[in-house]
Amino acid sequence: MTRQQIVLAMLMIAVTGSASGSIASIKPDLQGSPASHYTRGLQNTKDYRQLAGSNFTHQSVLTSYLSNDELEPYMRGYVDRCGHMARMFSLGKSKENRELWALELSNNPGATEAKPNTRYVGNMHGDEPASRQLLLGLAEWLCQYHTTDSRAAEIVNGMHLYLVPTVNPDGFDLRQRHNVEDVDLNRDFPDPLLLGTTGLQPTGIEQPETLALMQWMSETHFVASASLHEGAVVANYPWDGMTDPNNTYSASPDDATFRHLASVYANAHTHMHDSIEFAGGITNGAQWYPISGGMQDWAYVSGQCMELTVEVSQDKWPAADLLPGLFATNLPALLAFPLAAAFSGLRGDVHQLLPTAPENATDNDIPLPAIIMVEGIDHVIHASALGNYYRPLAPGSYNVSAALQGYATVSAEIKVPMDGSGVVYDFALPCTTCNRGSTSWGTMYDEEGVHIRAAVYAFLVVAGGAWVLYALWWWCRAHRHSLYLGRRSKATSV
Repeated sequence: MTRQQIVLAMLMIAVTGSASGSIASIKPDLQGSPASHYTRGLQNTKDYRQLAGSNFTHQSVLTSYLSNDELEPYMRGYVDRCGHMARMFSLGKSKENRELWALELSNNPGATEAKPNTRYVGNMHGDEPASRQLLLGLAEWLCQYHTTDSRAAEIVNGMHLYLVPTVNPDGFDLRQRHNVEDVDLNRDFPDPLLLGTTGLQPTGIEQPETLALMQWMSETHFVASASLHEGAVVANYPWDGMTDPNNTYSASPDDATFRHLASVYANAHTHMHDSIEFAGGITNGAQWYPISGGMQDWAYVSGQCMELTVEVSQDKWPAADLLPGLFATNLPALLAFPLAAAFSGLRGDVHQLLPTAPENATDNDIPLPAIIMVEGIDHVIHASALGNYYRPLAPGSYNVSAALQGYATVSAEIKVPMDGSGVVYDFALPCTTCNRGSTSWGTMYDEEGVHIRAAVYAFLVVAGGAWVLYALWWWCRAHRHSLYLGRRSKATSV
């Protein structure tokens, strides 16, 4: 039997049998090699793309680690199979010019919608590669079950979930924590606790992988995010940096909400919440060990994103035959976290109050990118240009306000329930600077009225211009004889 036949036979076993059973007994131990054993012998990436596009499932992608060369064709094969809910794109390039590929999963990939964006980032440390395969396994699972599993359906139909298998492909190839420039990418972000809120833009000294992530977040607002690491089993939340040298616990303004979201992940995990080392399976970053320049602190302040750092494996670079088990223990949590962040808190939209419409009417409204403020929490978020907002909050009662220059601030008492269903509340802001007028024009202040007035003004301008041109033409026609004689007389005198 040729090597390629062996490869195909092993793949068929992966598809039809248990990923942790017969496959594990015949495949080589990959602890010493990140290369994928089932693609050796394939002649080119086209062969592998065809293989990846045949009968892959979330089990078969968890049989070994894909190399950097195999990652792109595999992801292209995935989009070929699941293109109705997937888009592939690059965030940028690593120091060694490798693409940083990402998947967007949604029933309308690539569209700008009034839906929340969430993300998972993997392999930030090159020697922590399990997340590469876990995120590909998650993508396969969502493609396979989004029509039959309610959690998968809510993720695919209700949000845009982004998956980045690796942001440190160079470090992965070198089997080292840092990138090829020997920089720890999770210490490479501007630190808001050191620089404040005004010094969080790129300085030019960040690594290209870091800059790609920063640029992406500046262009896309994420409600929540998690970066997957190895070396423990715990959900870590901000602050990572120290705010008080006399206190090891470093609480962010959203400490209660971060604790809640970390607990959502830990409790959905099969055993993270039973940790002996970390109570409830969660930890404050600085209390565990303080760092400066971490991604989660920067993302929270600069991107208004509720980001966790989740350690998914006690061992770094776990053997490939452990991947199916890691996936099984983390899958419920990988599904629960984005759903809780997006939908279990407060969500809704902000629009302009229409003076001629009932108070609760939203037809023909004008969306407003207002600031959403929670009393007692010194951290704001912004509604999108479409007016929608998603504000993660722990269960409890809150006074929430929406504000925008030129509009009256509106506040509401909100109670976030314990059952995870969240609260939907739409803010209608009265305009304080708009000229409603005192005549009947003032009754057409809604969006339709704006369009009517614009059309009338345009007609008057165009019609008025036409009348001027017509009058000028008529005058010239009436005086053409005298004009002709005048021109002739002038020419004769010259």
